[in-house]
Amino acid sequence: MDALVYSESLAFNQVKRRAVSARSFRVKLPSSNGTTFSPGDTAVIDLPGNLSGQYYNANQMYLMVTVKPAVNEVILDRGGAFSLVDRLQISSAGANIFDLNNFGVLATALMDTDASSEYKAGYGQLMLGTQGDCLRGEILAVGVERTFCIPMVLNPLALTTPHRLIPGFGLSSLEYRVTFNSIAKAFKQAAAGAATVQFSNVQMVCLMTQLSADAQAEVDRSTGGFYKILCSSYQNAQASLAADISQLTVPLGFSVSSLERVIITHRPQASTSNIQSYSLGNRSTAGLTQFNLLINGESYPQRPINVTALLDSTSPAESVAELLIADHALTDFKKGCGLNNGYKAITMPGIGGTSLTGLDPSVKKAMPFSESQPAGTTAGAANAAAAGAATPSNIGTFLCSVELESGISDGKSATIYSGISTLASQVSYSGTYNSTGVAHTLDFFAQYSIILALDMRGSGVYSVSI
Repeated sequence: MDALVYSESLAFNQVKRRAVSARSFRVKLPSSNGTTFSPGDTAVIDLPGNLSGQYYNANQMYLMVTVKPAVNEVILDRGGAFSLVDRLQISSAGANIFDLNNFGVLATALMDTDASSEYKAGYGQLMLGTQGDCLRGEILAVGVERTFCIPMVLNPLALTTPHRLIPGFGLSSLEYRVTFNSIAKAFKQAAAGAATVQFSNVQMVCLMTQLSADAQAEVDRSTGGFYKILCSSYQNAQASLAADISQLTVPLGFSVSSLERVIITHRPQASTSNIQSYSLGNRSTAGLTQFNLLINGESYPQRPINVTALLDSTSPAESVAELLIADHALTDFKKGCGLNNGYKAITMPGIGGTSLTGLDPSVKKAMPFSESQPAGTTAGAANAAAAGAATPSNIGTFLCSVELESGISDGKSATIYSGISTLASQVSYSGTYNSTGVAHTLDFFAQYSIILALDMRGSGVYSVSI
């Protein structure tokens, strides 16, 4: 007779077990190559190695930076302080672990898809300078210092699967190199004249975990001194789309063993480095009608993804569904986003006045997600009284994505990963456009799996396998 199975509520002999002897503490690591930086400069921060029994908790690590504008006030893009970072590199003993260009473009896109308006107006505003009711970031006043804390996301050390602490006892330090964006990319400036911005107080704040000598000895014994960590990482490729092009095919050069998704953004070239425009988050459809990836000539997905429905040129529903599938969130009905925030004048029935909204997309003449040639020069009036009337935003928020993981893991398995191998393969993007109108810059962000390994019986430094 099969043994009876009881509810967990009756499993009195199953209780949490006490963890091994350890302590946690916080450290602040200042930049090693200077105390103040200008836009375009690179700050270097070394996370020490040779720390016996100590581990970095990389997804609880943040970069602290103080920003001080001079001459003119500046406005952050809607990624908030993420807009400040152009490139993030991580290396150890001269070996590259991670290198991502256009970090701020990806971070802004994912803040749009993953962060709710409530988060942007609450914790995000306090920590990052995001806004919950308009398509811009915080306004930074002339001569006033503002300190931000930027979570160190979108890198393999923070994207271990499942969660792993990062050993700090390797024989070499982990070097973070943070390149700051130019003023024209990171900020929008309304007034005439050249603005200047200074970055100071640059430091990495880390949560450390230290095991007792006996606990570390047991971990070392169980691993044989070989620490292997599965991580998710990103690469960036970029291309140009000339005005009024109907078809674009671009080789991307993504050569990895497990390519899991590709995120695609289109930005009007006129706004990508213009101080009078929002540069990082002003995204356009560029007249895109359908798209897919080609891997050795084979289409992924097999049938191209439509951006507009066959009989409805304003509906982005299919591309949004595929975007959610690539994020493994199609049926996550609690998932928030910031794709439709912004101001639009509303005529009040029977009153004739105007009001403002940042949350209801139904009042817009056109959803920002469907904008094909957004100028990106205004995020809307801050309030009707100050502006005389509500000013609509002319910023676009469109982005799209292709899912490449098989249904075996569905991106949620803790034991397997199942992206497509593109080693020694030709990976290309293919897009069909009805009319781009203006030239665009396309960014492609590949998310893929890597193995990060530390052999303490061998070299004692980190190595990466893709």
